[in-house]
Formats: sequence, structure tokens, C-alpha cells
Amino acid sequence: MTENERNLISHLLRLGHTQTDIAKVIGVYPSTICRELRRGEVELLNSDKWIYYKTYSPQKAQMQADYMKTAHGPDLKIGNRRDYLAALEAYMLTGSSPEDAISKVGDDYGIRISKTTCYRYIKMRLFPSLRYKHLPQGHPKKGKGQVHRSNVAHPGHRSIERRSHTIRTRKAPFHWEIDSVVGRAEGKSESCLVMTERTTRAEIVLKVKDKTAAETVKALQRLKRDIGRDWYMIFKTLTCDNGQEFADQAGIDALGVTTFYCHPQAPHERGTNEVTNKLVRRKLPKGKSMAKVTQKQATEVQHWVNHYTRPMFGGKSAADKLRAELDKLSLYNRAKVYKFFDL
Repeated sequence: MTENERNLISHLLRLGHTQTDIAKVIGVYPSTICRELRRGEVELLNSDKWIYYKTYSPQKAQMQADYMKTAHGPDLKIGNRRDYLAALEAYMLTGSSPEDAISKVGDDYGIRISKTTCYRYIKMRLFPSLRYKHLPQGHPKKGKGQVHRSNVAHPGHRSIERRSHTIRTRKAPFHWEIDSVVGRAEGKSESCLVMTERTTRAEIVLKVKDKTAAETVKALQRLKRDIGRDWYMIFKTLTCDNGQEFADQAGIDALGVTTFYCHPQAPHERGTNEVTNKLVRRKLPKGKSMAKVTQKQATEVQHWVNHYTRPMFGGKSAADKLRAELDKLSLYNRAKVYKFFDL
């Protein structure tokens, strides 16, 4: 109720209108008028008959309303900028986290909220469609059953224990981890090879026909041709698991990249790759066939992941960090490399 509406209620009461009639004029329910009359009820003395009677005082009702407002919490930071929430929602419904969406929208709407505030707004249902279930990590996960692993260390493979201290501590860039992202566990093993640079978290996504050692080597050979003469500066080592697709150590080493193999059932030894695969899964979900995924689509996923802002980088993306490292190199064809990574 506004002050003018309260004055109008008082005027209509003096004219003899019922609560139902007043509710229609104001545009509210009759129960709202009933509660408003109780809030503004006062007792006055009739000086002619010396009789007390009860009536409605718009002044008292307004004072009561003003007092109740002092107990309210602060107004929403966004005010009436629902367009700002719509922009955030559009990003989050396509796979972005609240932090990434806030960073991408930026200050275009003259306002910026924090990650915590965004989560609170989701809980308050201020977004028209967005709920916690739409966030990649914003809701409880169902427990998984027992996982049976078939990875067995090959006696001829180069162990991860032979990696240098520099590689293990990420002090030098251009050392990569690699894994397969499979669409469906059963049937034809259509998949993508996902490579993650350990220092910058830059990503490369390569579409392969199946999970075989031959296809893995072919995919890396194509990648080497795409990069050109700068291959040896950008790809120094590769760390993988003991899956069948990485069994050809000699074939991978022949490309000029030293390959290291993790211990069996130790995915944490490729932790960078495992965590980044969660971003890839937002665009290539588990259980969905990859038979029709093309290299063009895989490259689009690669660029999306690389330009995804990271809290660990202070709001910068892997692409920003990769470009800073590439700028330090004396590349033969800088334009070609930058185009490949969409820098």
C-alpha cells in the first residue's frame, strides 16, 4: 500500500463503501483491505455524544508501514535489473559456472554480483528457469557403485616416476596429460582424445574413430602436422594411463614427445586432465554417442574450455595463460599456432 492508496481507503469508507468495493477500486483482495483496516484502527471520541468509536486512520497505517520497513534486510543488489539476471542465466544454462558467467557478462549492465550472491539468488529462485540442478557441480551427486578397472601397467612402458622434478612441480610449461573421453561405454568406442597442458590448463580435443593405439598415433600425427615446425617447442612430454589406446609407446615417442605412464588405478596422477575433463563433459556428456561428433565440433569445445575463466587464475582463462607462455617462445609460425588455439 502507498500513502495515496491509504488516503483513498479512508475517503471511500467515509462515503459508505464496503471493503469489497474498496478492494476492487484499489486492485487488491478484500482480505488485504481487512488487514489494512486492522493495522490503521484508532479509537476516537465523539465530542457531541461523548462516545468513543473506532475508525481507520491512514496516518497511523502509514506510520506502522514505515516502521516495519526498518526491520527489512537490504534491498537486492540488482535492484530491478532483471536483464542482468537473464544474461547470467543464459550463460549458466549452456554450461558456465556462476563465476564464469559473472566474468563473461562483466560490467555491461552497470552492476556485478559475487559468486556467493549468485548462488543465493538461485536459491531464492530469482532466475526464471535456472535451478541448482542445472549447475554442473551445484547439486548432490548420486553415489556410484564399484568400479572395475582394467588398466595394467605394461612392463615396457616408461613409468611416471621417471618424470623430472621440474615437470612434477609445474615449473616449466608445455608438458601435457592425455586421456580419452568416451560417449558410450558399450558398443563402438567412438571417443575424443583430450590433452591438457599442466601449467596453463590449456586444452586440445581431438576426435578419433575408436579407442585403439593406431588411431591415437594417427590423431597425434595430424596434430603435429597442424602445429608445424613449432611442435617440438610446444609438446615436450605426454603423461597418460595404461589404456589400450596409449599402448604404442614407440609410436608416440617417434613424434618427438617423451611419454610417461601412470601407475594402474591412479587417475590422480593425471589430476589436471581429470579435472578439466569435467568441463569437456558439459559439452560432450557421458552416455551420449560421439559417432556424429566432428573434429569441427570438438575444436569448438576446445575453444570454449580454453576461454572459460578460472578462479585459480584470478578470473583469467587458460587461453590467457597459454598466450603469455607462447609469447616467450621464438615460434616459427606464430600466427598459425595462435589460430589453432584461438588466441
